[in-house]
Amino acid sequence: MTRALVIASALLLAGCSTNVWIDRAMVGADHPRVDRGLRVGQRTIFAGDLHCHVLPPDSPRHVSRELPETLSLAKSEELDFVVLTPHVSPRFFADDEKRARVLSTQHELKKRIARLQGPSPDLVVIPGFEYTDARWGHVGASFADLEEVLADFSSEEGRDRPERFFQRWVARGGILTINHPVNRPLPEAPFSRLRADMSWRAFRGAAVPPEIAWITTHAHSIETFNTSVSHLRDQFLVGEEDRSLREAAHLTDREARAQKRRIAAVGGSDSHGEWLRATTFVLAKEKSREAIREAIAGARTCVRGPEACTLEVRTPGALAARWMGVGDEVDPNGGAIEARATGGDVTFVLNGSVAARAGSGEIVTLRVPEGRCSVLRAIVGRSWSSGVYVGCNLASPSDLFEAGLGAD
Repeated sequence: MTRALVIASALLLAGCSTNVWIDRAMVGADHPRVDRGLRVGQRTIFAGDLHCHVLPPDSPRHVSRELPETLSLAKSEELDFVVLTPHVSPRFFADDEKRARVLSTQHELKKRIARLQGPSPDLVVIPGFEYTDARWGHVGASFADLEEVLADFSSEEGRDRPERFFQRWVARGGILTINHPVNRPLPEAPFSRLRADMSWRAFRGAAVPPEIAWITTHAHSIETFNTSVSHLRDQFLVGEEDRSLREAAHLTDREARAQKRRIAAVGGSDSHGEWLRATTFVLAKEKSREAIREAIAGARTCVRGPEACTLEVRTPGALAARWMGVGDEVDPNGGAIEARATGGDVTFVLNGSVAARAGSGEIVTLRVPEGRCSVLRAIVGRSWSSGVYVGCNLASPSDLFEAGLGAD
């Protein structure tokens, strides 16, 4: 019997619910190093979490932690920002009763945050939600205001053109994150939620509804690291802690190259109980809501630790060549680039394959395919970066925010 099944059996015999079992198992998840004030170039690395549930609006059947406890946990874990993502039902915006309920709970959540935070908070708290479609996948929505988005978007339009809700979300500065995209079912798992398919079906070639198709080609980020998936599912049940992280990171690289756009690798604790972790690290100009949003839109991120955010790349041989960072574009000179990162031993991954290994701060020269878009990222210790884009000729990060109203 596996370690997970032994633990599960013992807790079930002791009368523990699934939520209690998960909470007790997750207490042992690694606490990533949080380096306050660590800078790379002109930006500072800030630590946060893009996927955190809270009661209310979440149901007490699924979530055991209210807002005061959530903020206390975030501060104790040294988070700089946290995105609150209570579940909402699919196409809630197309039903008058459901949209009124979600609007009310989001409005109340914002009021409670303001009341608890005060005028000058150390922790940036961003209300959002997790759009939870059991048939097609889950997406985190944050940084836009739901009341503003729905102000000129009727239930009837939501029924006729559901993708336009997400277009408006993006047009009003919102961020969309595809959550746990490779979290496929484990038929032999001891609990029903682990036997459910929570992957993003569009990445598997499935014919999907128009809103799911639009999100697939416009989401700013993909949750490559989910603490619950890596620590509980992959480590205990699959026996390979990095399985989903590795697969989701390669998927992100592949989609970025195919779609010729930046896609940030981000992390989420997906916490429903009495634990929380730093999962997403951003390279931002300052600790503010707008600067964090800009960092995610620009793919200036790394997951599970801050170290890989030190990845830098430059064109070799050019007299004025300067080091570029995570999320930047680099023009290769004769099919070569130079790369480095600090904080531990470094593995450079180019287009999904290991290209080189180096020590901390060691500069390596890498060959890249000429005439095609390549994505280079770094793994430093347990930290995985988003990409540096080589020869990709990408649109600017702001273009997604202009793809909203009227876009098909």
